[in-house]
Amino acid sequence: MSAMKIPIRSDDDHREDDSQKPTDAGAPLGSSSDAEPALADPSTPESAAAEVRLQELEAALADKTQECDTTRDQLLRLKADFDNYRKRMTRQSEEARQFATTELVKELLPGLDNLERALAAARQDATSGTASIAEGVGMVLRQFKDALARVGVRELRAQGQKFDPAQHEAVEMVMVSANDDGKVMTEVQRGYMMYDRLLRPARVVVGKAQQDVTCGGA
Repeated sequence: MSAMKIPIRSDDDHREDDSQKPTDAGAPLGSSSDAEPALADPSTPESAAAEVRLQELEAALADKTQECDTTRDQLLRLKADFDNYRKRMTRQSEEARQFATTELVKELLPGLDNLERALAAARQDATSGTASIAEGVGMVLRQFKDALARVGVRELRAQGQKFDPAQHEAVEMVMVSANDDGKVMTEVQRGYMMYDRLLRPARVVVGKAQQDVTCGGA
């Protein structure tokens, strides 16, 4: 019977065996199988689509804001136009009301002229019979003028005033001194205004200063 040999290994043999074990050089330090998953990449298709959608919404918001501003400006202009139209119509309505009786008043003015002439003639007669007539004519004339004043009619006093072609109509010119040059010397027919409009110009005689003419000889 042969004896069994038992191999005897020293500590050096153990260290040599450990140094011969393969090592995972590519494994990172501290890595493990239960490590947390990597964060999502922002450049993924889902993120890109969200960014595009956000830009589309911002562009749509900008368009709606501009459209709202344009509509607001149009409404403001429309309001201003309507206000101007309303004011114009109110002014035209007021003018139509004021001057509705213009033609009627023009037809009455000759009668007013005749009353003034009759009153002037009655006052020139010193007899007692004409005095009562002058008083009655004067009363009618005052009532007539008061009624015209209530519809905006007023007299144009031209006597002694500077000739104004916008209100006066010259029917004659007379020679006067230099101080009266261009003045109304006589009022032939009285003029009238209706509110701010000329109803009838005053017919007048205008003064004209005579110019000295000096003839020189050789």
